[in-house]
Amino acid sequence: MRSRPEIKKGWRRRQPYVAQGKTNMIRILAVAAFALPMAAQAQETLPLAELLSNTHIHGIAEGPSGHESVTLATHHGIFTIDLSAQTARLMGSSRDDFMGFSQVPGGPGKAFASGHPASGGNLGVIRTDDGGASWLPVSEGIGGPVDFHNMEVSRADATVIYGIGHDGAVQRSTDSGATWAITGTAPEKLIDVDTSARDPNRIFAATEGGLFVSADAGVTWQSLLPTAAPVSTVDMGADGKLRAVQLGRGLIELDEATGAVTLVTAELPGGYLLYLAVTQAEPLRLMALSGDGTLVVSDDGGARWRAAVD
Repeated sequence: MRSRPEIKKGWRRRQPYVAQGKTNMIRILAVAAFALPMAAQAQETLPLAELLSNTHIHGIAEGPSGHESVTLATHHGIFTIDLSAQTARLMGSSRDDFMGFSQVPGGPGKAFASGHPASGGNLGVIRTDDGGASWLPVSEGIGGPVDFHNMEVSRADATVIYGIGHDGAVQRSTDSGATWAITGTAPEKLIDVDTSARDPNRIFAATEGGLFVSADAGVTWQSLLPTAAPVSTVDMGADGKLRAVQLGRGLIELDEATGAVTLVTAELPGGYLLYLAVTQAEPLRLMALSGDGTLVVSDDGGARWRAAVD
């Protein structure tokens, strides 16, 4: 098994990421598998702090109920978060491990996912049209049922979906997940991916070796930043601006149309962010998981952050 990457103190966390060609996940902070307490499992709504303490997050997205609503894809199901009440509500009855999760642009209730059933095995590709209350099988993917740990619906064409599993192969669907083709290989030490708002063939990859872009659906990759420091997360907004977090630098903003790169802030909660999500209706509203495991929100494009739990 590959040795742990050499990255500065404070980077390690319990959140997993995918490394190309490895069958064993390398974790930012290794932890044993655990389950939600039985009391939490038995109730539909629980305190947000309790959820964050007893599961791990695989994805963050805007919620179905407006400004104070957030969707979390977790090891134990899909939860809708009410930020004003600081509560979490399980959507539907699924306790599956949603490793890959991506909303369809334009509709918070529609999303695709992949991962592991609670009973074991792989989910393949599944779809919800009601915010996670129910799920329908779409396809198994190539060599499936697949377990995509990185999955993104294109922001330029919602029928195009990218999925990347343990083997690092970039799988692409152009018919909303019904059929798939392998288009390339992800960069090594992959952490996060996102898609272009302008071109369905363009995808971005956050890796331990920096930020990369492919203009040909993963066939070839080019570095986007002058330094090779790890990039922990990347997300494209509806405003055409790509946000990414690079260790030692901070939150940066890249204008896809002009290529201009701006430093938003060097000060981030917990030192860095994971699972950054830009609210599509409000491009200045950002959500993420901080380096110390706190759900955080920004209302000014990432310059200032506040914890979702008091």
